[in-house]
Amino acid sequence: MRPFAQNSTTDALQHLAARGLSEDAAATRPILLRALTDFFVMRPSHSRDEIKQFGEIAHRLIGQAARDEIDHAADALCHHPNAPIDLLDLLASRGGAGALKLLAECRRLSTPCLRNGAAMGPLEAALAIAGRADLDAATIELLSQRPENEILRKLAANESVPLGPDLIPAIILRAHADAELAQILAARLPHRVETLALFLVADTRQRHIMIERTRQRLNAKDVTPAPVGAPSAAMRRIEAIAREGDAAELASALAQACGCEETLARTFIADTGGEPLAIALRAIGLPADMVVRIYLAADPNIERATGRLSAFTKLATGLTPDVAACILNAMTGKRREAGQHMPMQDSQARPSTARPGTARSASNVTHGPLVAAEDTLARQA
Repeated sequence: MRPFAQNSTTDALQHLAARGLSEDAAATRPILLRALTDFFVMRPSHSRDEIKQFGEIAHRLIGQAARDEIDHAADALCHHPNAPIDLLDLLASRGGAGALKLLAECRRLSTPCLRNGAAMGPLEAALAIAGRADLDAATIELLSQRPENEILRKLAANESVPLGPDLIPAIILRAHADAELAQILAARLPHRVETLALFLVADTRQRHIMIERTRQRLNAKDVTPAPVGAPSAAMRRIEAIAREGDAAELASALAQACGCEETLARTFIADTGGEPLAIALRAIGLPADMVVRIYLAADPNIERATGRLSAFTKLATGLTPDVAACILNAMTGKRREAGQHMPMQDSQARPSTARPGTARSASNVTHGPLVAAEDTLARQA
């Protein structure tokens, strides 16, 4: 057999090919795979017969080739426009560094090969596929259904992968238990309504994008917050607790007011940026000046940080209760029914585990309009 007979192949290579395909030349076959591959890629294009002939010979040699020879063939053929598809699929199935390069970069791998690797391949193979720029919806779905969060991180960080409304909620659900995945999503999609649930892991820039986009969706851009009236006794109690410096009691009171766990309320209070606390307090109806006073009481050192205090004051003043409520609901994973009250409860009370919100209430703030704003946000998402 004369491989690539239409070309000016050297007599030595032809002799090597003939000997390599004989039954008594097992020792030369790994060398032949490398030599034939290098010879094939020297030319940018080949005829159909040449491609077929090369593929047939390579298939017969791969079974006895060493790992480095297989990796070399995969690496050399990865970007060649005439590399036989069935040969590339075979090389990709053999594992090793060459296979990973094919899975990550080769445009000529077959769709079944990629989907099989996405669904059932080892983790390193799935990660290589998740970084590709040409993934179709079915392959993305297969990758997203795998249990390894490393794959979701790779998908989320891959700007070429479309993260649509069907995929984002499932990824965000898993991001609650994976801080790295949450940070990737917050960095990539701070403008999406779904990522409001990741507000706590976002940085200051991303949080302000989230707030502004929420404001835009609620048609509240450049609107001055309306007066909320005189603070209720329960609101003043929250401020008094903050002034007393009792962090545990403040977290308890805030948790009852927001309808969330105390651990989450403590996170709001401890956050150095201040945005979660401002959002929680504005969402339950506290006026901006009281929000600032509580922030000062919760962190007395903030007075010496002029820039931070100024930024927080601007944030609290610019936040309308409806925008704050939408973000708070996303952070707490709750959604209130129309007309439902958000109770401002006695700070000494403890929430019932059987029926949250049934503790004695000092006053109630009706949030029906906030639910309407939340519905608007959901429709526009």
